[in-house]
Amino acid sequence: MRYKVALSRSNKITLESVATIANVSKITASRAFSQPEKVHPETLKRIMDAADKIGYIINTSARNLRAKSSKTIGIVSPDMENPFFRELARNMTQEAYTAGYDTLIFDSYESKENEARIIDKLIGYNVDAIVLSVVSAERVYIPNYLKQLEILNIPVILVDREVDIEESQGVFIDNLDCGLQAGRYLATQKPKSVVIISGPEDSNVAQDRITGIIVGLKESVEDINVIHANFLMEEAFEVTNKYLKSHDAPDFFIGCNNQISLGIIKGCIQHNLSPQKDFSLFSIDDVSYADIYGFNFPCISHDMKEIAWQAANMAIRRAKDKDSTPGKIVVRGKLKIAI
Repeated sequence: MRYKVALSRSNKITLESVATIANVSKITASRAFSQPEKVHPETLKRIMDAADKIGYIINTSARNLRAKSSKTIGIVSPDMENPFFRELARNMTQEAYTAGYDTLIFDSYESKENEARIIDKLIGYNVDAIVLSVVSAERVYIPNYLKQLEILNIPVILVDREVDIEESQGVFIDNLDCGLQAGRYLATQKPKSVVIISGPEDSNVAQDRITGIIVGLKESVEDINVIHANFLMEEAFEVTNKYLKSHDAPDFFIGCNNQISLGIIKGCIQHNLSPQKDFSLFSIDDVSYADIYGFNFPCISHDMKEIAWQAANMAIRRAKDKDSTPGKIVVRGKLKIAI
């Protein structure tokens, strides 16, 4: 949904105009903006398309419907199966509770359609702010609902994945530094061959991590192979499995996030390769529960409590004072060496 400001006062654009074009009642049109979850999706789309066509924006009185605080923060995760996002949501909820706020947590399942639907629901629930990890790691991904949230004056705090918009605010990981630390560590291990399994080629997160790794290695490796997958375990398993069908295991695999690292381990075991014996692994992110099975992989570890504290408190601060200046916080990971 895209909203445009009317340029001429002589030709006033009203909610009635939107209702007429969309062929709905004024009440239904009003509900589409104040309680979109109560409007049939097809009708809602028709109303929003009509509003976009004539340049209707929600007026001040509509925004004032949200004047009363709900003391609730919405949290939208792209993948709650991922321990990174699961732990993040849990820690943010604890921080919110401490500050007297409740949370509503949703999983978009890496779906743009689910993400947009969830945002509409959170608007209907009158949340004071939204903490959002978008489904795409591409900076060119700018979902239409961001403009609607701006109009409704609902602060959005981005976490982990950045969106290239003005006044972007959030808490982010220094992905280039993650790669640099990984590359520098591997250079000390003097491997002859390294296989990097990464996220999508058009992902800024993936590209920053790959760039850092290669720069950190400083050409100390004879053979570097970069394989693009996505950030999920199953595809990482598939590309690892495919690679090992025609190649020997490298001295080091590098997994560019925790799920990729799990996929690498699964793929290697499929080929009867034992972790830390037949192959070495470096992971950007901790590999969850690896130590239970006696494995301690070197990795870049992120302070989840710090990230959660920063994100939750930024959301609460913006909820209390929506005119406060947006900001960005970058949290660097720390190298954790296997013992």
